[in-house]
Amino acid sequence: MDDSDADNGHVIVSFDVSTAVRVGELEQLLRTEPGSAPPFSYHLGTVTFDEPNWEARADKLNAVILDFVDRLHGVSPAVLNSPETFVRLFMTLPAGAETLDAGTVKRLADVGATIWIDA
Repeated sequence: MDDSDADNGHVIVSFDVSTAVRVGELEQLLRTEPGSAPPFSYHLGTVTFDEPNWEARADKLNAVILDFVDRLHGVSPAVLNSPETFVRLFMTLPAGAETLDAGTVKRLADVGATIWIDA
């Protein structure tokens, strides 16, 4: 394997919410055109990083995810748990295994997040 094939631990994480109602707490993150009909799409962010050390990468990944979930603070659980709401965590991960700790998984479950993984 040459250096161009080396695993540099490249990670991309993004977090989005799609709802049937406008969410005032997320208004500054609205991607849908003003005046549009539902669904309303909110992009809470994208973070990209390279970390070849798996332990440091796991720590960083968990921290990034928790930061995204924290951005939902104040959003009504009724909105987040509505059948018309889709909360999506999308991750592009390097080959091999990644670790999300139980607290992170629980926080994602609390907001009804669906996890999409591209490895």
